[in-house]
Amino acid sequence: MRLRIYTVNQKYVKNKHGEIGVYKKRIKKWIKSSQPYKPRKRGLQKLSIHSTRFGFLDLYNRKEQQELICPSGYSISQCFNVLRKLWYAYRRAIGTDKDIDKMKKYAKAIQDVQKDMGIKTASFPHLGLYGDALILNAKNGMRRVFENHSALKKKREEYEMRQMKNAIKIQETLQKPKKLNGEAIVTIADDVFPYEKQDNEITLPQLLEPGDEKEGITALVDNIPFRRPHRRRLKRNGESTLTIADDEIPHETIDAEIEDTVPHILEPEGDEKILVISDDIPFRS
Repeated sequence: MRLRIYTVNQKYVKNKHGEIGVYKKRIKKWIKSSQPYKPRKRGLQKLSIHSTRFGFLDLYNRKEQQELICPSGYSISQCFNVLRKLWYAYRRAIGTDKDIDKMKKYAKAIQDVQKDMGIKTASFPHLGLYGDALILNAKNGMRRVFENHSALKKKREEYEMRQMKNAIKIQETLQKPKKLNGEAIVTIADDVFPYEKQDNEITLPQLLEPGDEKEGITALVDNIPFRRPHRRRLKRNGESTLTIADDEIPHETIDAEIEDTVPHILEPEGDEKILVISDDIPFRS
């Protein structure tokens, strides 16, 4: 592992007024590489890319490429970043996912971004998507295959336009009425506003109103308070629980009849007397 030292510009706040200062800072990193670090310029080993809108793109530096705006509203730098991600997703769809639908989706997206940049579009003959050229590069950057597919691209665009025109004609013939047979197109307008409120039908409480003066509505009030639910007893060995309903309100006092109580039944009659026996034995501990 090699220790590499980078020099960067670090910003800091000078005072309470918000003035910003810059000082140089050294950063050390351990890198797994046997090659010594050499500063390299961008694009020395890359082939030049020509755009029909901006010319050769390798003549612009990074800051200038950020100012080159495409018709979609994105800069050339943003388009290059999107192309890098789309190519990665396309290769993943080929190797890992092996999904043809995803491959077509990313291939069309790559061609759209390249058209927006004004550069040559890539061709995907195995998917039926033809562009300007088919380019295959080796791992060392050398170009192995270069085929011009601009003629095939033009034929494909003409075929798509022909298919679209045929679809429009078929749709018009299907929707066009035959006047000789008495057919006509009827247009029905929907005048109901989507959020318009409508009056509902008469509800049940209105149907229960008394019709005559002799009739009336009797309201039954339930004065029994709510009780807490009791826990159910688990049934063991075939046991069962018998529930007896208590209709009396809790804390309600009921006056019993005088003749049915025990003290009045024990009153003496005639010569009878009541004998009171007192217990003089004290309580023992």
